[in-house]
Amino acid sequence: MLARDSRTPYKGIASAVGITSNAAKERINKMVSNGVIETFAVRINPAIFGYERECILTLRNIDKTIKEQEILNTISLVGDVIVYVKHLQGTAGFVLYVQTGAEDKIATLSDLLKPASIESIFVSYRPITMKIHSSDFEIIKCLLSNPRMSIYYIAKEVSLRL
Repeated sequence: MLARDSRTPYKGIASAVGITSNAAKERINKMVSNGVIETFAVRINPAIFGYERECILTLRNIDKTIKEQEILNTISLVGDVIVYVKHLQGTAGFVLYVQTGAEDKIATLSDLLKPASIESIFVSYRPITMKIHSSDFEIIKCLLSNPRMSIYYIAKEVSLRL
């Protein structure tokens, strides 16, 4: 994800593709109005919510007798599933937010899901150094509902002064 300068929100995108901020804004707005871009996303560092790591799991050779919900319930024993992608040929991918020590639970998970096999990758998050206030969570809530919400409407929703 490209960083955005708060004064000129399209500056990061513009510099990455070699055009001016105004040209980037114009092109992005055109793509939104023509349906090329459907949504914008906000990704929040999960460390804010107490998660220190992300686990990317690939599950192979999934037995057809095991129900999808059972797999999700079993995998959620390791952490909170945030992405689930069902692939072809009895394979699925998962992204989980996990606490420290989740690596130890993967062996147990492998036993519970046999004959399926698990491949895992763990990613650590940079800890949050700033103190998060309740208004910060309100702002995050606004952005999660609409990543393109203007600063004016966020301030109005959260009752903050600009």
